[in-house]
Amino acid sequence: MNPEVVDRLSVAAIEDFSVPERLGIPVRRHVSLAPLTTIKVGGPADYFATVQTVDQLLKLVRWARSVGLPYFILGGGSNILISDAGIRGLVIENRCRQVRVDPAPCCAFPRDDRPYLFAESGAAMAGVARQSIRAGLTGLEWAVSIPGTVGGAVVGNAGAHGGEVKDCLDYALVLDEHDEVREYTVADFAYAYRDSTLKRQKLLQAGFKPVVLSANFRLPYGEPEVGRALAEGYLAHRRRTQPVEPSLGSTFVNPPGDFAGRLIEAAGLKGARVGGAQVSELHANFIINPGGVGSATARDVLALMELIQTTVHRRLGVELVPEVQLVGEWT
Repeated sequence: MNPEVVDRLSVAAIEDFSVPERLGIPVRRHVSLAPLTTIKVGGPADYFATVQTVDQLLKLVRWARSVGLPYFILGGGSNILISDAGIRGLVIENRCRQVRVDPAPCCAFPRDDRPYLFAESGAAMAGVARQSIRAGLTGLEWAVSIPGTVGGAVVGNAGAHGGEVKDCLDYALVLDEHDEVREYTVADFAYAYRDSTLKRQKLLQAGFKPVVLSANFRLPYGEPEVGRALAEGYLAHRRRTQPVEPSLGSTFVNPPGDFAGRLIEAAGLKGARVGGAQVSELHANFIINPGGVGSATARDVLALMELIQTTVHRRLGVELVPEVQLVGEWT
């Protein structure tokens, strides 16, 4: 959308705070987004609000739609690169974090005794995985080592250690583009490797796109000791192999039959730098920002990503596809 159009819409919309105020949701202007991302990079939001409940999220999104104010839902801030120019419109920080285990319905047919693990879209995926283990459930152990929220994981079919969202998701509640809350099944998401129908709608650009509200995972009971041991193993593996500095998470999708990190290392790019952004010496598929907020710029990170793609293609003949999504105003 043309920034001038957005500015006109925004000014008209924000002149009336009555709806957000009644919901107890203050709206602030020109809020820096860098501290809210895992790489600590990114410009400001024109308008910024935080929601704590799904009811607040629903009502705020519907209000933004009614006044023509584009919105962007910000979860854990991983696997995204927000431009230095920031995001036009309203950024909604999603802190809807309720998680609970519900027994299987007695009328389930065909009979299925697996309980539901319900999680709101702003809950941290790693925390949801730990809660499932405490409840004696199995199937989400792989998620204890991944960043991001349930909403982002559902949209991107997040995964690790051979597991992914599509393996255990039963359905998610989504506010669709027609303002209706509906159930999306795994079939509706048409999941592929780190991809889904929602991700292909480019939800990571401010606009009037669908919003994931919550997810219901179907998980069997297992041996708690086995689950805890698996989780500890995955966490130990992460500590050994992934950087602790601010990063995007995995930068590129693994090509079929290979690993992006291996290819980047083989191309001689470990430690390569552009401005404040650097290819991690520990894991080459991680771009890090060692200096934190105010060090690397989004332009540095994007230039380093492009350098990696160009070099790997020239030297090894492989085209790396970004897993990271670009957000905001890019020229």
